[in-house]
This record gives sequence, C-alpha cells and structure tokens, in this order.
Amino acid sequence: ATVSVLYCDPNTKIMGALLLGQLLVLCVCSYNVGRLFQSVLKLPAITGYILVGILCGPNVFGLVGSDGGLVHLKKLEQGCLSIIGFAAGTELVVKELQGQAKAIMLTVGSIIPAVSSLLYLVSWYNVPVMELFKGYSPEEQSASCLIISTILLARSPASALAVVKELKADGAFTKLCLSASIALDTAVVSLFAINTNVARIIVDGVQVTPLLMLQPIFKLIASAFIGFAVSHFTAKYIDAVNSLPTLERKPLWRGVGIFSIGVMVYFLSDSLRESGYYVTIDALLTCVFCGVCFANGKASHEKFSQPVDEMLPWTNIPFFTLVGSGISFADIPQLAPVIFLLLIARLVALYMSSWLSGYLAGLPPDQRHIRWMGFVTQAGVAIGLCKQISLEFPSWGKSVQSLCVSCILVNLLCGPVCFKWVLNKVGEIPPNSEHMSYVVGPGTPAWPLPKHANPPQVPTVVEINVTED
Repeated sequence: ATVSVLYCDPNTKIMGALLLGQLLVLCVCSYNVGRLFQSVLKLPAITGYILVGILCGPNVFGLVGSDGGLVHLKKLEQGCLSIIGFAAGTELVVKELQGQAKAIMLTVGSIIPAVSSLLYLVSWYNVPVMELFKGYSPEEQSASCLIISTILLARSPASALAVVKELKADGAFTKLCLSASIALDTAVVSLFAINTNVARIIVDGVQVTPLLMLQPIFKLIASAFIGFAVSHFTAKYIDAVNSLPTLERKPLWRGVGIFSIGVMVYFLSDSLRESGYYVTIDALLTCVFCGVCFANGKASHEKFSQPVDEMLPWTNIPFFTLVGSGISFADIPQLAPVIFLLLIARLVALYMSSWLSGYLAGLPPDQRHIRWMGFVTQAGVAIGLCKQISLEFPSWGKSVQSLCVSCILVNLLCGPVCFKWVLNKVGEIPPNSEHMSYVVGPGTPAWPLPKHANPPQVPTVVEINVTED
C-alpha cells in the first residue's frame, strides 16, 4: 500500500492527492528515523531525514521518480526554507554580537579567499581531464572552475540552526558559528552573482558594463529593503491575530500566516527574475533580513521568534527529506577521485583559515584547532546555487551541478555530525538536552526538566520548641 501511494504519474489527475499522501508517508518515516538517529546513534535528527529522502529517491528504491514525486513540491520546499531563513535571522542580535564583530569579519574574510582559491586550483587541474567535461571549450571549462569554487564555498545556516535548536546549544562559540555562517552565505550569494556575470562574459562574450557589475550590490540592497518591509507586514499580521479574542488556535494561525508570507517572498523573487528586471532579490536573504529586523526590535523579537521556533522542528522534516530526495548517485562512481580531492582541499582550507582567523581574533587556543568543524555542512543554499547555474548555462551547467551536488552530499551527511561534536567539545550543549521529561509532583514545577536532573527543592519549615531546659 505504501509503494502504491508513493508511486505517482505527473500526468494523472490525482497528482495533487498522491503528492500529499507521499509527503505524509515520507515525513512520518523521516520523523521516526530521525528519533532513532538522535536517541540510539547519538547523531543529529536531520541526518536521518536526509537519508530517508536519499533512500526514497530515484537512484535507490525509486519511490520518487525523476519526473514526479517530491520534486514537484516546490512551494512547500520554499516555504520551509523561508522559515529556516526567518529563524536564522532571529539569531543575529546586534547587542549580543558587538563583542564578536571582529571575529566574524576575520572568519568570513579568511575563509572566502582561502577556500575559493584552493578549490579553483584543484578544479582547474582536474576539469580538463574529466570525462564529464570533455568536449567543452577552454572558456567553458574555465567558467566551470570559477563556479565550482564559488558553490562549494557556501555554508548551510539551515542545517547548523537545526542542530543548534535540536541540542539547545547556547554560548559564544555557537553564536559565532551561526553568525559567521549567515554572514558567509550572504557574501557567497553576492559573490555567486558576480561570478555568474564573469562566467557569462568569459563564455558568451557579453559586454562588460557598470550596470552589469553593480547588479549583485543592487540585489543585496533590494533584499534588505524587502526584508524590512516584510517584517513590518508580518508584525501587523501577528498583532491582528493576537487581538482577536474569539479566535481559537492562535499559534496555528500565526504559523500558517508566517509560512504563507515566506512563500510569497519566494513568489516575488521568482517573478522578478523571470521578468528580466536588472534589480532582483534573493528570497532566502530577504527572509534572513526580516528575521534580523525582528531580532533587533524593541518589543517584536519574542512575538516573532516564538511561532518561528515552534514551526522550525516540523518544517525541518519535509525540507531535509526533500533535499535528500533530490540527490543523485548516478555520477558519483566516475567522479569519486575528483570529489575526494575537492573535499580534502575544502577541509584543509577551512582548517587553515579558521585557525588563522581564530588566532587574529584572540579566541581561546583550544578552539582554534577545532572551530573549522562548525563550517563543514552544506545544504539548501549550495543546492539552490547548483540548480540556478544549471538553468542559466544549460550547455555546461548540468556537469557543474552533478559534480557539486556529489560533493555537497558528503558535506551534508558529515557536517551535522562534526558540528554536534565540536559543540559538545566546547561545552555548549546542556546536559541531557536531547532527552527531556516532564516532572510533576509535590514541590516540583510543571515544566520540562532534563532526565535525571534534580528538581528544585522546596524549603521545609521545621517547628522547634524551646524550653528552659
């Protein structure tokens, strides 16, 4: 029965119903496998979500076909990604990061040149001799190397935030990793827009104009402006929901509204890009900027972050399952040697740049050698850039996508595990944070407490009778 529900033909009239049934079955499986990974294997739950998506993909069990299935749930995936962007933005509280501004700038400023330059050298040496890139002109091969070095530079604030929320990690190291990841991806998206224009100049001979080179800056400014406007609109919506005394299930309506606003942000981004305007926006950055506006507001932080935090665990399940279902193993065997070289080069560059930036920022010596493990994961942003490059350059973009997605797969599976290990190493994971139980009884509060934790004791009044003896 499960197989018959999962298999669907996009040409049938019941495609929508089958997609919903398919998604429900996969999410239930992902949820239980994630709990198994978390409780038994001591791995992040999102690793289990990703593996379920991979197993149900077209190259393993084939429960999701290449022309149908979860790949058609684009709006749902965009909505989940918007919630992740909102949640990532709420972590950027300027007052809390004032002491880490130097470390963030040094981290981003060292990782970008180190990782991109080393990856470009490895790509430039291997791309001309790879079977996947044979038949391409030298200009197309050079442009491929440039794009590969940019895409593999991206981080994954989504998976990092999922691990942090899952483990309830908190501390200076955690905030630095999240803030640097968001800042790094902001820079990578801008750099990708610049390098895409450079690749178009190299391959197509497009004339260089000042407007063409300034387009990424306009995109960043427009994303920040729209994010600010979306934050005001969302605040008005939340206030309207909270002001209705007869409305039941207010948390549900707040969550549905925020999710719908995120989908509309992606719709606006797609519309601007398809219309051919010079000024476009990046939807994920817009959602991040919206979260930043809420995080630094006087009274709006709590009313926005609470519904977002309530939705995040449930949006992580379909999002990372969808990410896993879109990963293909077809080209991995023939690309294995190059994938290995690119991964090693990326890790070496991350280690060197992270150590150098930690030394210059004056971070504790015991963190300098391990902080690189907080920047390994890749997911939504990198995969989104792969999809975008395959659409903009159909002739050689598919080859770049195959190579990059294969590398992203390894980083996607290993990154959350590395991040959890380093958070535990620096001591920013609360004891027994993965297993919570409710302790209710005389003298104990009715809120979740870690298992085996000692509940607060209520002072006992002892009556003492004093006599002359």
